[in-house]
Amino acid sequence: MRIVVISDTHLETPDGLPPEVLGQMEQSDLVVHCGDFVGPSVLHFLSARFKLEAVQGNMDSAEIRSELPRQRILEIEGKKVGIVHGWGSPFHLAERVIKELPPVDIVLFGHSHVPLQHSIGATYVFNPGTLSAFALKLKRTYGILEVGPGRIHGVIRPV
Repeated sequence: MRIVVISDTHLETPDGLPPEVLGQMEQSDLVVHCGDFVGPSVLHFLSARFKLEAVQGNMDSAEIRSELPRQRILEIEGKKVGIVHGWGSPFHLAERVIKELPPVDIVLFGHSHVPLQHSIGATYVFNPGTLSAFALKLKRTYGILEVGPGRIHGVIRPV
């Protein structure tokens, strides 16, 4: 299964979504947003166009928080996948989000705006970074995750 993973869009409207990323979403089986949409129109745009799984982030509006959970667990190709935004300092964030979830094979998260992918024990952790350069003048990035029987492969791509 091919999954586009995004986080921290920090947009009020979908106009700022990069066309390149939207094109990748059209070629994927699933889109995962790890929180901090900010504007509800971004959530509604993505959910109308793509198969979307998402969680709320700490910067999301009350409307988004009423529509989305703080965390979500999916089963994809026999793997348990946890999705959560994250919170607090970026230091040791991956370890904190793992502890927040029940045991899973893959954790998808955001919050830090810093891309990351590696394993912690038997858990593969994947943060696609930010699609907005909203803070810290970081590069805009997103992720593509391929999950199949016995296979987990992630790539972080610049926009």
